[in-house]
Amino acid sequence: MSIPSVFVLDDDVAVCRILNRMLSLEEYDVRTSHSVEEAVTAIKEKPFDAYLLDYRLRDGTGLDVAEQLRSRGSNAPIILMSGYDLSGIASRAETLRVFDMIQKPFSQDELFIALKKSIGATPAVSANGVSPNNVNGTKASFTEPVAPKKRSTSAVRIGAIIFILIVVAIIYLLATWH
Repeated sequence: MSIPSVFVLDDDVAVCRILNRMLSLEEYDVRTSHSVEEAVTAIKEKPFDAYLLDYRLRDGTGLDVAEQLRSRGSNAPIILMSGYDLSGIASRAETLRVFDMIQKPFSQDELFIALKKSIGATPAVSANGVSPNNVNGTKASFTEPVAPKKRSTSAVRIGAIIFILIVVAIIYLLATWH
């Protein structure tokens, strides 16, 4: 059984390092790139089992790279990542058979679920050019972008209250210290 290979494209060097480390620890063979130009060169050198592509880059978009992949005949799953609203690009993403779109910041679990599902998905493509499965196990549809997961406001409030109580306790202890 071979180690799955993943190509990561993000112009943020820190994001690439974090994703490289996370994926390497899960025993993926990882290659990172920081620009569309570097990515196009890399995909000409070697095919990968999956592609994690940031949408907005300094020299283009992740969809530009997806277009290059599809024009070269690759059916490998593509997961588009972005900190921006992806609803405006859903049509183009569907045309390029993007497997899933995830919003930054995403959890480690969310990333691994999307990646494992995409690599395990059948590389066959339906007549309309859409991969048969997405992360939810339903027919891929990009009419609505994946909504970013929001932290519960009650959890945020509880954390803030605990923080304030700790600060007040420290101030009280310092003020009453003899």
